Amino acid sequence: MPPRNKVFELPQDVREQLNERLVSSGFQGYEALAGWLSERGYNVSKSSVHRYGQDLQEEFEEAMGDVRKTTELARAMSSEGEDESGHLIDATARILQDQLLRISIAMRKAEEDPAKAAKQLGSVTKALADIGRVSLSQKKWAKELRVEVAKEAAEKAETSMATQGMSRDAIDAIKRDILGIA
Repeated sequence: MPPRNKVFELPQDVREQLNERLVSSGFQGYEALAGWLSERGYNVSKSSVHRYGQDLQEEFEEAMGDVRKTTELARAMSSEGEDESGHLIDATARILQDQLLRISIAMRKAEEDPAKAAKQLGSVTKALADIGRVSLSQKKWAKELRVEVAKEAAEKAETSMATQGMSRDAIDAIKRDILGIA
């Protein structure tokens, strides 16, 4: 296994500044970035910065692709009108679950303190549980809404049919059909 990239040994705030500089420069100017680090007392080669930058660029482009997909999905869902059946929430939950899975895999691959990784994994697990609860609540709400709409439709139909002179048996049969009662 090759040695760990020196960039990962930088303090978190310096690495975050480097990330910002990499993104804002369009992932170019590695020699200048290595010089910038050297000015701050960190001996990181241009090659190390370049390898780190390439990996960050891949992650960045993948994340931006996901953002574009999510935006298009949300746009498509909102164009369909009201989202009574919760398709948008379900789609969002699936995207979040995918991202959380990626985070867990990345944490396993990272060479970090096991206690820190365990704490982060706990946060990911909690987030997944929260997503599950939101999705279940939304589905329960959608089902209750469908039942309520069916009841209102049955009541309106009953009133209309009664004024048309239909028999009680016929009205009850139609109401059962609307409500889905055998």
